Amino acid sequence: MPSWHDGRMATRTPTLATVEALVAEPSLALHAVVAGDDRHARPISWIASSDLADPTPFLAPEHVLLTTGRQLVGGDTTAPRYVRALVDAGVLGLGFGTGLHSPDVPPALVDAALAADLPLFEVPYDTSFLAIIRWNAERGAARERWAADAQRAIGAAASRADGAAAVVRTVARELGADVALLDERARTRAASTASVDEALVDEVRAALRTGRRTARTIERDDGGWMLVQSLGGAGRVHGALALAGTEALDAPARSVVTTAAALLDLALASSQGARDRVAAFEGAIVEHALAGGAEQAAVLLARVGEALPAEPIVVAAVDGTAPIDAEAPGPVLAATRDERTLVVAADVHRAAVASAIDATAGWSLPTTWAHAATAVAQASTALDRARRDGTASATFSPGDDGLLGLLGDEAVRAAAAAHLGALLATDDGRASLALARVWFAHDCAWDAAARAAGMHRHSLRDRILALGRALGLDLQGFADRATLWAWLQATAEPG
Repeated sequence: MPSWHDGRMATRTPTLATVEALVAEPSLALHAVVAGDDRHARPISWIASSDLADPTPFLAPEHVLLTTGRQLVGGDTTAPRYVRALVDAGVLGLGFGTGLHSPDVPPALVDAALAADLPLFEVPYDTSFLAIIRWNAERGAARERWAADAQRAIGAAASRADGAAAVVRTVARELGADVALLDERARTRAASTASVDEALVDEVRAALRTGRRTARTIERDDGGWMLVQSLGGAGRVHGALALAGTEALDAPARSVVTTAAALLDLALASSQGARDRVAAFEGAIVEHALAGGAEQAAVLLARVGEALPAEPIVVAAVDGTAPIDAEAPGPVLAATRDERTLVVAADVHRAAVASAIDATAGWSLPTTWAHAATAVAQASTALDRARRDGTASATFSPGDDGLLGLLGDEAVRAAAAAHLGALLATDDGRASLALARVWFAHDCAWDAAARAAGMHRHSLRDRILALGRALGLDLQGFADRATLWAWLQATAEPG
């Protein structure tokens, strides 16, 4: 009998939803048939069931598939092709339900799973697929509740006198991992262990040398992992949060790391000189807010009696890094980036801010915090135009957006139509493209787009990823998402 238990699982609860944990659940009475490779220890995102000959259009990476095997019975040559398709789709494991179409797991399927190192387990007749799917959903909900509690504990730790050290200890306890905070010279500022592994320090040094805010996960030879999250804003990296552990990080666990990184970022910034302390704090908050973390930034600012500018906001990109003292009725925030200063204010206070700027500036159009990253790009584009024109300031206009303006060109429209032609010619294809437009309209956020489309987020994800495969695109990556977005923009009806 294959074994998936090697003694490395963390003791904290709730544990991850993995194939290993699923098969070990006594109430389900599942039986391991093929242990497979390390996929058995990776977090499961969803469990699906299907007896289709090729279910992969409806599956996504990190799924587990359950089947009664109707499509496999009596077809010894079918199993290798079937298993290979599941592996190529990123499926983590296969559960075969016995007692309906086959009394046992077919030998050909066992051989194919062994050859592909795909975890395979038997689901007895008395265990319903629904019970297995419910187990995964309950485990996921428990993980989400745990993450929320862990984030609150980290926030409480940050308010202590030894805030940075307390945060590091709390993260280590919650994740069951080694955790360290290092400064811009890779010196240990706080750690959960007596000494920090030199391999982890080397990874921190490599991240700091880039001078950019990055996050990188490194797989270790012993089956564990290391994660390095550099801290600071663009062009001003001043340290890193480093972790090493054995239990894989799922989305809830990564949200815990993100919360800790934001708070430790502020802790490092606060250790700088008196003048720099306020600027670094504000800059870190602004960068976090501009990167999509406005809600969390507002909470952090509230702790020091400050607030984010009210919507609609405008962003100004200003030449140089000189402080800007704007006398406005509301909050005005600033951060330095690449030898320029980004200033954020409420649109109603733009005139007051503009009067305090004694340098060339570019302004974005009014927008919301949810689209702040676009506003930064607009302000930078407007600043470049102001420099070219020799004017003191410029405001972004749609004609400034360079390549985006080319999307209306007839040649570009024709090229995009060629790529999407097969889909545009069918009702199902047009429906899939319409669904993609909804997804993009909600910034590729699965939950928000699913609500707008009136469907479950897993169904939406499956439809979108299937659309990508039909077009030869990987819609889990930015580059191919941008490609599909451009094609949709180019083929959109005017108005």
